[in-house]
Amino acid sequence: MKEEQYLKKIKRYYDDSQFLYGLFWMNKRNLAMHFGYWESDTKNRHEALLNENIHVAKVLDIKSSDLILDAGCGVGGTAIWIVENYGADVMGITIVDKQVRLAKKYAIKRKVDKKAIFSFGDYTATGYSDSSFDKIYAIESVCHAIDKEAFIKEAYRILKPGGKLCVCDYFINNLVSASDKKDYALFCDGWAMPDLPYKTSFESLLSKNGFGQIKFNDNTKKVLKSSLFMKKSSKAWLAIDHFLNRLHIVTDENVIGTEASISQYNLFKRGALYHGSFVAEKKIKK
Repeated sequence: MKEEQYLKKIKRYYDDSQFLYGLFWMNKRNLAMHFGYWESDTKNRHEALLNENIHVAKVLDIKSSDLILDAGCGVGGTAIWIVENYGADVMGITIVDKQVRLAKKYAIKRKVDKKAIFSFGDYTATGYSDSSFDKIYAIESVCHAIDKEAFIKEAYRILKPGGKLCVCDYFINNLVSASDKKDYALFCDGWAMPDLPYKTSFESLLSKNGFGQIKFNDNTKKVLKSSLFMKKSSKAWLAIDHFLNRLHIVTDENVIGTEASISQYNLFKRGALYHGSFVAEKKIKK
């Protein structure tokens, strides 16, 4: 599939699934479209979703003076949370027009629109000046990049020397069995991801492109509860999806997306995929 066609596929995926995210997943406070991390004292999914924000803020050591890029910002949940809790300035970009409109609306409603700024943008070619940002994070968004290295190069370019990057996403551990490969193909196709990087290869790309102090946090066990809930709710919804599809109310892609939401749990549970975060620092040239 050509790049232009794939970008359209990504936009369609989020346009079609935004209703389901609102129905089954996020609430009006967290506005979160990520998996969420279940700690030992986590009481509910809302707390788990906020825990992933907390993790990103902690590993990046966010400060009020920071200018931060949210690369693939969704409807602005994490950016708004950072402004409210840390007072930093956050620029959020996404290639999905509907998400930009919603993020702006939510920022105005929460009275943070002066510090949480959202716009249409491609995180592999942002147009921002060199060394613009103190921190960059990408939460479950680089998985959609056709060229993962292009994202890393652009992040390096627009980060200030000594600036930090956090990529919180899905990475391949191993795909050994036929079941793994089948679930992986369905997961990628249904969620509009061209492919996923191996953990080792992504780490190599970071190092190759000038990042140091690279650390990987394996948070797979922390997402399993959310992952299982997603599988169960998607299995319950699948019959409705098929019925609505026959009535031409939802698309074939909707159905495949629901099936992918079932397959993702199998991949995490069998250890085929990691859910984890890479944290890296732009080296200061001497």
